Amino acid sequence: MEKNYKDVFVSNFFTPLEFKYVERILKNIDLNFDIIFSEEDYERKILIFYRENYSLNDYLETLKFKDISGIEHRNILGSILHLGINREKVGEIIKVDGYWYIYCLKPIGTFLFSNGLKFAGQDLKLEILNNNFIPSNFKKYEDEKIIVSGLRLDCFVKELARTSREISQKYIKAGYVNLNYEECKDFDKKINENDIISIRKEGKFKVDNFGGLTKKNKFVVNIKRYSI
Repeated sequence: MEKNYKDVFVSNFFTPLEFKYVERILKNIDLNFDIIFSEEDYERKILIFYRENYSLNDYLETLKFKDISGIEHRNILGSILHLGINREKVGEIIKVDGYWYIYCLKPIGTFLFSNGLKFAGQDLKLEILNNNFIPSNFKKYEDEKIIVSGLRLDCFVKELARTSREISQKYIKAGYVNLNYEECKDFDKKINENDIISIRKEGKFKVDNFGGLTKKNKFVVNIKRYSI
């Protein structure tokens, strides 16, 4: 902003891990800024630095299309990346009330609308919203309890993936497990409340809280299993 005398600067989309470092830097910056997609439900966020009022619609575009049978987040993202779009230009891809929403930095949304997206040979009927739609509390999850023998990562992966200790350690060693959005290959890594565990092909889970011990001194843990 200082070098180019800009009144508004918009970042790319940050991953959760990147944003941890960004937050540290923000503490030392004497500029007005807004964090867009700041709620917990959104993993990817953008920053807007500004010296004067601005309209979010000038920088962000939202694409919308009706849900179709069999389509998943990975299918949509794959179709987008196949067009040569940089991942950091695209934010969340979410499903709310039977519709998918794709958030892009302008003019990526216009480009996707013009070129079209496909799934299983079928054209997705995209539309660009006149005003960005950013819902709150849209993520769905199932509350469940698991019982683990210890608070190590491999114990949690075993129960969350419903597999054996040996297989859970293979998952971790192969890099299939992320802890708080960062790959973790440490079997013995201690798990804490509010940690996020992602297991490839199994899903994403939040450690809600610890619920005490069983008679055999195992840990009862309340988990939120995210469905989208």
